Amino acid sequence: MPQYRNPELDLSTRVALALEMLQPIPKRPWGWVTAMARAYNVSRTTLYEWRDRAQAALGAALAPQPPGLPPQSHELVVDQAVIQRAVATLPMLTGSVRGIQLGLELLLGVHRSVGYISQTLQTAGAAAADRNASLTIPLPVLGEADEIFQGRQPCLTVVDGRSFLVLNLTPAAARDGTTWGCTFLDLQARGVQFHDLVCDGARGIQAGAREAKLAVPLRLDLFHLLREAHRLTQRLEREAYRAIATAERARRAAREAQAPKRRRGRPLTVKVPLAQAEQQEEQALTTYDLWVWLLGEIRQAVEPVTPTGQVNTVAAAKETMETAIELLQELRHDQITALAQQLQKHLADLLAPLFWLARHLAPWQQEVDPATKATIVWAWRHRQALNLQAGDGFPAPLRPVVRAFWRALDLFHRVSSLAESLHSWLRPHLQIHRGMPQWLLPLLQLFWNHHSFTRGKRVGQSPLELAGVPDAPSLSAALDQLFQPQPVAQAA
Repeated sequence: MPQYRNPELDLSTRVALALEMLQPIPKRPWGWVTAMARAYNVSRTTLYEWRDRAQAALGAALAPQPPGLPPQSHELVVDQAVIQRAVATLPMLTGSVRGIQLGLELLLGVHRSVGYISQTLQTAGAAAADRNASLTIPLPVLGEADEIFQGRQPCLTVVDGRSFLVLNLTPAAARDGTTWGCTFLDLQARGVQFHDLVCDGARGIQAGAREAKLAVPLRLDLFHLLREAHRLTQRLEREAYRAIATAERARRAAREAQAPKRRRGRPLTVKVPLAQAEQQEEQALTTYDLWVWLLGEIRQAVEPVTPTGQVNTVAAAKETMETAIELLQELRHDQITALAQQLQKHLADLLAPLFWLARHLAPWQQEVDPATKATIVWAWRHRQALNLQAGDGFPAPLRPVVRAFWRALDLFHRVSSLAESLHSWLRPHLQIHRGMPQWLLPLLQLFWNHHSFTRGKRVGQSPLELAGVPDAPSLSAALDQLFQPQPVAQAA
């Protein structure tokens, strides 16, 4: 709060002195200003300044004004208090229409009806849908397709695995092959060129891709298999800890039974004998250790690059996978055996991306030696940290080879993890609205595609920029364009 430099001269004293200074000379005796200046320890100049400021303030307050009510101001002063109020208010607001209404009143001091807010959202959603449909993606798309549901209503999510660009986010009445096939055809009509399409075992998506006759490979999603494996790892870890606790309790009970003097209280009871508990402990630890090791080998076998920095081969990956699956079945664990059978069933699908990589690199493999290939792969893996472009630092004759290697490695694709990550971001919005309003998903798609990533390997760029869209507008500019009047075509 602002304070006077001289706190003894409070506001009432200053007002009284200013009013006395406004008195004409006959009513203000000679020497009065000098006496007041000495009495209050101020200069004569200060008193005359107070007189001028008071006269100006009275003139402004009593000047003639236009008739009628004063015009409503549409300006908002964003000071520190407003910023702090917004920071404290925004976490308490929901995305519902009522929450928007309350936020307008608390932050902007304006009241709008629920109907006005709803109509504004519908208008913005329609404009966002038109803008999303008009996007043209120049680069090939690494398609990731997955379904999300809210209130039994399906929505097909299609994401670009390269740029994290959302290509489709539209609810539908059904999830059959015809519905999703029409969606894929609409994407192709908009100029989307699929390089491949990764999806889980959803039959509707697979049937839609077949009915749309997408001339691209249909990949099996590795993400869901790895997620099931991670859950199994957690279960095996809990079983191992329980076996350790049971064995330790049995050992404590055995030591107390052999002690010359028994402790006070009831004797320590055990569920299983010591020999059996130690056997179960050893078996649980062995199963967990072998599972973690074999899972790591399987996970590494489907990677495009080996731990030594070389391009992975199909033969080595297949041999590793078959051996690991056989060893998993020998563990005699029901859940591990079931997962091993799934891996065996989908072995060809899991190796398909490596087949594609080997086929595209075959013309270039013979032109470089293993050490040079390792250098090319190392540069590709550290291209972001070193801010490298394909071919930088290599001799001119090798640059076409480097570009071919990098292009193939960039297009290596086998998971739909980005679509799953997008669903994690979408879920709270869908739960707030308890459904999929017609305006909600187009606005969310517009927001996601135009926002800039704040961390990770995509930091500082928006999905549109990463997808190669020229002159991609910022999120703020895109929101401003939603409410601009659209040109009306006149009849000739």
